[in-house]
Amino acid sequence: MDSEKQPLAVFDRVIGPLLGYVAGILLFCLMTLTCVDVIGRYFFNMPVTGGFELTEMMLAALIFFGLPLVTIRNEHVMVDLLDPVTPDWLLRIQHVVSCLVCAVATGYLAWRLWLRAINMAAAGETTAQLKLNIPYLTFSMSVLMGLTALALVILACRRPVRHSASQV
Repeated sequence: MDSEKQPLAVFDRVIGPLLGYVAGILLFCLMTLTCVDVIGRYFFNMPVTGGFELTEMMLAALIFFGLPLVTIRNEHVMVDLLDPVTPDWLLRIQHVVSCLVCAVATGYLAWRLWLRAINMAAAGETTAQLKLNIPYLTFSMSVLMGLTALALVILACRRPVRHSASQV
């Protein structure tokens, strides 16, 4: 089905590319940091100060920026053993129920991350070496989990895609 005719296609046209660009920039920065750190460590005996902390934070951000994007594109790893034999009406019910259950679970995780970020901010938590504020990352993770929950609700409104062995 054409993405323009999908319910709430603005998510695909606006938010999806934005998330993709940010994830791409994060991946490039992660790759650059790793290369500079390895070269500095092994050739000059001078690793990047706080390289491990930066790698951890960028990796977490990359995962959470990619999550809503993968979700709205319906590109998660799926076990679809029964798709070829499931009737269309049952596939639709299964799709809606699974999307809504996942949206509730993801929304709950977003809420818990938000509460955790509030606690971290109150405690003044920072990274050990660079003293970067961890709550900013945790608030971002919470918002991105909320976007993932929204993406799952949008996905529940869309027609399910029947996967088959010929598509692999």
